[in-house]
Amino acid sequence: MIDPPRIALASVTSPHQGAWRAGRWVIHSVLPFFFVAALLSARADEARPWKVEDIYQSENFGSVAVASDATFGVAIRQWIDLDTHQRRHALWHSAGEPLKSRALEANEPDARSPLISPDGKWIVFLSTRPRPQGWKQTPLAPVYSEPSVDIWLISADGEKTIPLAGPNKPYGRVYPDTNYGRVAFSPDGQQLVFIADDGEDPRSAAEIATNVQVAREDQGEGYEGFGPGDVWVAELSEEPGDHAADRIVRLTDDAFWYGQPQWSPDGKKIAVHANRTNARESIRYSLNQNLDIWEIDVATQAIRQLTAGPGPEFSPRYAPDGSQLVYLTSPRHRGPHFDIYSLGVVTTGTTPMARTIFDFQNPGVDYREVGNPESRLHQDCWEDDSHIVYDGYVGLGSKRFLLNVESGEITESGVAKTKFTQRRAWESRFRPRSTSAPTRLQATSWRVEWNNGEGMKIEGVFITPHPTICKPPFKLIVNPHGGPHWRASVGVSYQDQILASQGFAIFKPNFRGSLGYGLRFLDANRGDLGGGDMRDILSGVDHLIEEGVADEDQLFVYGVSYGGYMASWLVGQTDRFRAVVAENAVTDLTMMWSLSDLQSWTEWSFGGRPWEVPDAMRQHSPLTHAHKVTTPTLILHSANDRRCPLPMGQAFHQALSRTGVPTQLVIYPNERHSISQPRHQADKLQRILDWFARHAQEPQP
Repeated sequence: MIDPPRIALASVTSPHQGAWRAGRWVIHSVLPFFFVAALLSARADEARPWKVEDIYQSENFGSVAVASDATFGVAIRQWIDLDTHQRRHALWHSAGEPLKSRALEANEPDARSPLISPDGKWIVFLSTRPRPQGWKQTPLAPVYSEPSVDIWLISADGEKTIPLAGPNKPYGRVYPDTNYGRVAFSPDGQQLVFIADDGEDPRSAAEIATNVQVAREDQGEGYEGFGPGDVWVAELSEEPGDHAADRIVRLTDDAFWYGQPQWSPDGKKIAVHANRTNARESIRYSLNQNLDIWEIDVATQAIRQLTAGPGPEFSPRYAPDGSQLVYLTSPRHRGPHFDIYSLGVVTTGTTPMARTIFDFQNPGVDYREVGNPESRLHQDCWEDDSHIVYDGYVGLGSKRFLLNVESGEITESGVAKTKFTQRRAWESRFRPRSTSAPTRLQATSWRVEWNNGEGMKIEGVFITPHPTICKPPFKLIVNPHGGPHWRASVGVSYQDQILASQGFAIFKPNFRGSLGYGLRFLDANRGDLGGGDMRDILSGVDHLIEEGVADEDQLFVYGVSYGGYMASWLVGQTDRFRAVVAENAVTDLTMMWSLSDLQSWTEWSFGGRPWEVPDAMRQHSPLTHAHKVTTPTLILHSANDRRCPLPMGQAFHQALSRTGVPTQLVIYPNERHSISQPRHQADKLQRILDWFARHAQEPQP
């Protein structure tokens, strides 16, 4: 079954919902397909297909912040400089009736993650811009790490821009990501809390002199070069001169990483999450560590533990009265790197008492009714003293829910007139809109569902080219998601648009192991990577062929990370595909355990370490089956990937080369697990298209 999209073209297809859903899809979908083509013919005449170089014209606005009195808002414009092909970020201001938007600074220097002071006088933001000449500079991290940013302030009128700290700032790099980093005003607006390292070189004088590198614990993927993230508080000047802070205090000073600082309503305490045990592993994109909630007294710097569960407790959020805070939690320590998280609450009195509000891992829970909570609570999630709002994954989509903290009752809040919903809707008024992009032929995203032949209904996303580009059956790119504990959702990315403009449909299956379908489904591929999940994918391909929308002689695969594992695995199990592209792929599970920053990934998946489960790791590694591969395979790999390190791509390429399989290995320097530099993104897209074109079946006369 393929359902009409919930996004593009909804107004065209909505009168035909009954026809779309009834009977065999191939009978009822082809007619609407050409009906839509006719309706859009005039629009298509004015539009053109997407091109790879369109990636350089991408522009959007994000990170919206709104003044407390609702008089203005700010956002970050994100675009690609056409001369340098480098990504840019700059601060824009929106105000007035009708709403008018403008760059807040001349020449649009670097700015990220804005925050407006409670009195509306200052905007705080992160930036890579250099500090004043002669002042201590922010130490640089490698290009492939997170950007080395510092905290800056600009007056709301844009007339004055100053750094937070003076000439000899005591901290180094500010953590900009959302697992650790957060900059926040105290309730009275007189202080700022943030997470930063100390900027010190961890090497000894002898190491520096002899130019050697000693392996030290770090936070892995994306944070090479950074030190432990500590909690800092800046006391702000009432009349700032050349910098904003009168005094900056370090609240923690140890070898642990702290994250997501939250002020208590009275401004006296700060809650954070941290793993202060000796068994630590990167939490970047992996929240399966023994994280606990800690509370720091700002005046005395004393720290106390509020939770002590066996698995992670993270993302703390104080209640409006400060008497308790909610958090996300799982009982599974070193479990799947994304899990089904429950909601907990802990009192903040003399003797903290923690309890689970709602157990989302209970076998009787229906994810369709309550969702699977996302891995981060909203900063303003408290609706009142007894209710919080959270967003939950439900299949291919998300829903907003309202949870009663006292009773555990959950209701959908998407229609409710909650303060949270009202604020989010109001913020959207201030989001500036880009109008510079040329009109292009848009691909469309559909929901598809099929029976996998084992009694399970599986769903996924099916993206089709614009009707004027080609008609079904389409050349099909199977695009498994990463994780495997992640998911596909309805929508069309830039990359999808470019692939679709070349006549490809894209199939994104939510195979067993995906988020959004409850605990049992999430755990269903444990110990069986490449087994049931592969059968889910192939049965979905068969369904699309049977429905007449996919060409069985023109099948391709492209996957990244675990999607790359599946691409590499598939070519060793079947010859159905004409060509495959594997990007930053897991190809050998023993190497994955040995070299990755995430040993718990393989340990959870197979119940042990390489010497404890050697047969399982060997049999489920694509490298083991490389001698059976005949499908042309393009391997793309980041040089500095810490999550799925480069040697796995090199080993798979070596094996395919020695057995005579058409193959190529392309290495992208200064890239981590996500290939993000625009030039590299354009290059890889062109290579994917060229590889598939080279190995596609010639059209019949």
